[in-house]
Amino acid sequence: MWFNSGRTTGPRFDDFEERPPDTPVAMVAVAQFYARDLPEIPFPQGKDLLQVLWCPNDHDQPDINGPAVELIWRHTADITDPRHEPPPRPHTTASTKHLNVHEWERAVEYYLPRPCVLHPERVTEYPHFEELPEQLQTALNAWDEEAGHPYPCLLSIAPGCKIGGWESWHLTDMYPLPCDVCGTETEPLLKLDSDEWDAGSEPRWRPLEERHLARESVECQNTCDPTQLVLGRSGALTVFLCPNSTDHGYRMTIQ
Repeated sequence: MWFNSGRTTGPRFDDFEERPPDTPVAMVAVAQFYARDLPEIPFPQGKDLLQVLWCPNDHDQPDINGPAVELIWRHTADITDPRHEPPPRPHTTASTKHLNVHEWERAVEYYLPRPCVLHPERVTEYPHFEELPEQLQTALNAWDEEAGHPYPCLLSIAPGCKIGGWESWHLTDMYPLPCDVCGTETEPLLKLDSDEWDAGSEPRWRPLEERHLARESVECQNTCDPTQLVLGRSGALTVFLCPNSTDHGYRMTIQ
């Protein structure tokens, strides 16, 4: 799949380079999920595979300025001649932050995820302050201030890439994201984060089996930032889906 993109950026966020809008750029495979592994995903009837692609360039879209996302819902039984190896392409590594193939000079390197394997873990989250009833907000704010503000980073919302859960709304105030087709409020489907944890969330969300790694080590960086994605200003992109139908499209935020 190819996408016509009007602007591409280089390694730095302020390094813009204009190019003709009819220049095709290959869509990048970001993730794929099977219904057998993640029943939490609202697969449409007859579909059991979700493939997430995006154009690895910044696009000025109604919801965000960032990569243009495509959600592909498929039925694995219909895939009769699958590719056994992914198509070759350059990608960032822990020690390499540049591209060396001319075709991919038309892409934002921070939108080219480093291939990695998912190890999902189910956790319990609690809503962002603004999503709670007003009376509970007042009580929780008072407790959180007295306790040293552990709720946002340690007790409520897990950082990192995830399916479902809650949006953090830490960059902006919460705002509505109604479905463009039926007006129903959309719900988080997929979050792609620049980091799996940071200094604030480390005490709760850094995996126990990785606590022995030095913070400055390459091994620690690989576990904290396995995909090498950078979204927004080291934030997270969340795709919201209409609960009534996957055919209604989706909304997005970057927080």
